[in-house]
Amino acid sequence: MEPHVTPGGPWRPLAAQALFSDDNHDHSDDGDGDGNIALNTATLHPSSSMRFIPHFYFPICRSALRGHHRPVMDPLVVIYGSTGTGKSDLAVELATRFNGEIINADAMQMYRGLPIITNKLTDAEQCGIAHHLLGNIGLEEEPWTVTHFKREATRIIAEIRSRGRLPIVVGGTSYYLDGLLFDDRLVEDQALPETGLLNRDDVAAKYPILTAPTDVMLKKLREVDPVMADRWHPNDVRKIRNSLEIFLATGRRASDIYEEQRIRKESKWASESGAAKAQSPWKTLMFWLFAKPDVLTDRLDKRVDKMVQNGLLGETAEVYEYLQSRLATGEVVDRTKGIWQSIGFKQFEPYLRALKETPESLALEKLRLAGIEDTKSATRRYAKYQTRWITMKTLSSLQQEKALDRLFLLDSSDIQHWSEEVLDKGAELTRKLLADEDLPQAVDISETARQVLTATVERSNQACEE
Repeated sequence: MEPHVTPGGPWRPLAAQALFSDDNHDHSDDGDGDGNIALNTATLHPSSSMRFIPHFYFPICRSALRGHHRPVMDPLVVIYGSTGTGKSDLAVELATRFNGEIINADAMQMYRGLPIITNKLTDAEQCGIAHHLLGNIGLEEEPWTVTHFKREATRIIAEIRSRGRLPIVVGGTSYYLDGLLFDDRLVEDQALPETGLLNRDDVAAKYPILTAPTDVMLKKLREVDPVMADRWHPNDVRKIRNSLEIFLATGRRASDIYEEQRIRKESKWASESGAAKAQSPWKTLMFWLFAKPDVLTDRLDKRVDKMVQNGLLGETAEVYEYLQSRLATGEVVDRTKGIWQSIGFKQFEPYLRALKETPESLALEKLRLAGIEDTKSATRRYAKYQTRWITMKTLSSLQQEKALDRLFLLDSSDIQHWSEEVLDKGAELTRKLLADEDLPQAVDISETARQVLTATVERSNQACEE
């Protein structure tokens, strides 16, 4: 059964609404006689009820509510995934079912306004769920560093728990999520987006040396970080570039950063024992929403078309005028970071400039169409970058922490089976987390999970051996 389609994205599943008639009502005697709490569908349209009941009814055992299972302490749900996989939708549904609040971990969605460019959920799509760190900084501000995000997210998580609610962190800025969960990420604290988010021209503008021949980059690396330069083969362009990029982006040598990581990790393991070594700061359940590349490509292209229909060009025009007003005062604007790197604005800037300077030009339509295609291309490239981050960095950190069993891949490729493959499985795993029940093997969730996780771990192991 197909999820409900809304203008905010390529698709949004019908959100579970008003599960119970009264939040303060004692539901211990509500139900079907078997200990299951009954849904209140009185406020739903009949056609919605037919879709709502089979897909969103999730029985909660009375025994779990009454303490027959020991509740888990300090639970946390974290949702990873590339753009267009349905992360926000799952977060809202889980928050609705399990009395949760959502913390945004998408750097662009932290900026106020621009709901189309940043693909924010509409108020209706938020379904009354509290959302934190959403639209909370001005357009003139730089994106938060990992340290800043971790500090604020940790504070909000504690506040949510103090209210007896479940914190759910969701977003496509995976270095925020990694920084929250893995201390080692903080030593590489940067004001991103990183060069992985930029196209070749952007990289050349910000760090020209990173597009130079390998021998030139190696020579520069020997100047700033001879330890790392000696570590890599002279022809290993990827590792040479990465080490140089760390220095350029942080002002610190990669060799010093890695040494700090090693010392801190040895200290941590020396002070801990047994299973405690494998624990993250919280009892964490991690979801990786995944869609097959060919499916995701088509989905993202259609989403861009929908964004254009919903007013993308109007929003980009507002950003362009805002930029011009700042430049007119003589202000120097660093356009390699912050909202200026949002997908959609850069791609339509040539069209917006021509529209302002030569509004009668016959080339305008050509520029507009080029902007649409460039936006689609940039969106696809960003999705690949997000997936690559998870496979190369997040999974590597989980392996180091011996916590791979906390990450569950949910396959959102088939919209027709969203409820069964994503929502129901995600809800069941969350229920098990909260009831402190044993979780299944991550590779047993689905055939896609088995294939992707197995292949990813094998590639990660091979990379570590190189």
